[in-house]
Amino acid sequence: MKLNSKYKGWRFACIVLVIFLSSCLTEQGCKETVNYYSNLELNVVVEGPRSAEPNYYEMEAKDILLNKSSKVKIDRGLASIVPKWSIGDTLVKNKGNTIVMLKKRKAVLGTRIFLSEWTCNGGTINGTPVDTWVSKFKESGLTEDSYE
Repeated sequence: MKLNSKYKGWRFACIVLVIFLSSCLTEQGCKETVNYYSNLELNVVVEGPRSAEPNYYEMEAKDILLNKSSKVKIDRGLASIVPKWSIGDTLVKNKGNTIVMLKKRKAVLGTRIFLSEWTCNGGTINGTPVDTWVSKFKESGLTEDSYE
């Protein structure tokens, strides 16, 4: 997940873009995207603010397994979790599935663990469609800035 050079960053962004475009067009493309996401692994504690790029989020994070801090880039399609992660939160993604677990340092709407899953039929958080969570936040008066 960590990319050190601009060349690798551009190559990664192009690959992700191609995968997303193909997944929008065909069932086979969607299966390839699921396979790609299934092979990613992530175990980090967020240490710094995230920035949103067109195809990925970038942040300072500490790899739990390596006990090492660095800049990390995470595909936006895979890690668009409501609520967004904050400093001190943990993001875990195991190989073999498309589920990202967000462990919040502080509860949001009474929940500290959010399981976000990307599928060809749309994303879910804790088994509920993402749009439902977005509505819950709006109804509660929470904005992205209030839970960052």
